Amino acid sequence: MTLRWILKKRVIIPAMLIVGAVFAAGKMKSGGPVEDAGKLVRVATPERGELVEIVSGPGQVMPKTKVAISAKVSGRIEELPFEEGDRVVGGTKEKPGSLLVRLESRDLESQLRSAKAQRMAQEAQIEVEMARIAGQKANLEGMDASLEQAKKDFERQKKLHESKDISLATLDQAECNLAELRASYKQAKASIEAAELNLEVLKHNLEVAEARIEEAEETLGHTVIRSPIDGIITKINAEVGEIAMTGTMNNPGTVILEVADLSKMIVETEIDEADVGQIEVGQRAKVHVQAFDDTVFEGTVDSIALTHGMSRTGSKFYETEILLDKTAKMLYSGLTADVEVLTERHEDALKVPSQAVVGREVDTLPLEIRNSSKLVDTSKRYATVVYKLVDGKAVATPVETGASDMTHIIIEQGLGEDDQIVVGPYKILESLKNGMAIRDENGEQAEKAIAGKEDDSAETADAGKDGA
Repeated sequence: MTLRWILKKRVIIPAMLIVGAVFAAGKMKSGGPVEDAGKLVRVATPERGELVEIVSGPGQVMPKTKVAISAKVSGRIEELPFEEGDRVVGGTKEKPGSLLVRLESRDLESQLRSAKAQRMAQEAQIEVEMARIAGQKANLEGMDASLEQAKKDFERQKKLHESKDISLATLDQAECNLAELRASYKQAKASIEAAELNLEVLKHNLEVAEARIEEAEETLGHTVIRSPIDGIITKINAEVGEIAMTGTMNNPGTVILEVADLSKMIVETEIDEADVGQIEVGQRAKVHVQAFDDTVFEGTVDSIALTHGMSRTGSKFYETEILLDKTAKMLYSGLTADVEVLTERHEDALKVPSQAVVGREVDTLPLEIRNSSKLVDTSKRYATVVYKLVDGKAVATPVETGASDMTHIIIEQGLGEDDQIVVGPYKILESLKNGMAIRDENGEQAEKAIAGKEDDSAETADAGKDGA
């Protein structure tokens, strides 16, 4: 052991003792060990800026216009020209729409030919009946002339009988002839009236035949199904050769395919009944689609249901449609989305994190706070407070709150912009009480960083001395 080593130890050991004494004194001055100095909390100052109230709800992306194509007549599918994803066009007055489905039509074509043949037969019967009536009317005119002549003959015979120029038998014969002609005339006239009534029946039968033709033509037309809108075929549910069935009261029938206009997409959103009063048509909305985490889509409230629905949990909701703005990204029908409707915007508002605002029983607050703060209503059980950091202590500060969004709440009264308030952790806020010792974790980290630098400097100095 050299003299130099002994002198070095004499210098290092007292220095270590001095550093330890200083460290211990610092601990004593700060109030003892770390765990007794107060709980670590996150501290921040209130922010001043914009706050937007929102109402949120789950939703599903859907086309604004979607058409289910089904058959109006039952029949075998003969042709399906398009595939899923193909674009089709709707019909106009000048040009029919894209052919989507063609059904078998032979039986319906036969029914149409039969209806047309029946109409032709009815037309022929009408012509025959009209000719017969015309003949009967001509015959009636001849009988009318004969009847007039018989009347004149009877009057002349009657006068001759009065002058004793003819016998009574001759007069009776003239009277009998007149009666026969009158009866025949009456019968012929009745036959014409009956024939005219029968002609009306034939005309009505012709109308029935024409209606059957129209019905057969319409039914035959239903075997050709064209697109009613411009869009894309999103689903095909049938194959060529299958039988397409028409719907009934208990059976919706065969939906052959679906056409959707994907240029206008909506989100069908479920808004809770407690929030629907804040929703209005025209409000802006933000939409988060799970398939596109990095994109926020925007839209406008387009419609609000007038009747409620029931969710799986049994709560009431009102279906609200959000019409999405046009976007370069392709949105698929059925995508899950979360919607935030922007109901009201507040400018230059003083706001704090929502979890910083807590409720406390009025009776648990210090008497001086209850008596001095006009924001404490002693007639109520709870008061709304924020905890401020003042001289290492938590100070319960009553506040008046306003609107809120998903993360912040507006402070109307009770705080200033420079106040240091406790904003977390939430577990500590739950049990925090007035007067409890607390420490700002940000300040603690800064102190540790400074202490670390001092330690590094001391080690460096020691290393330099050792090297010397």
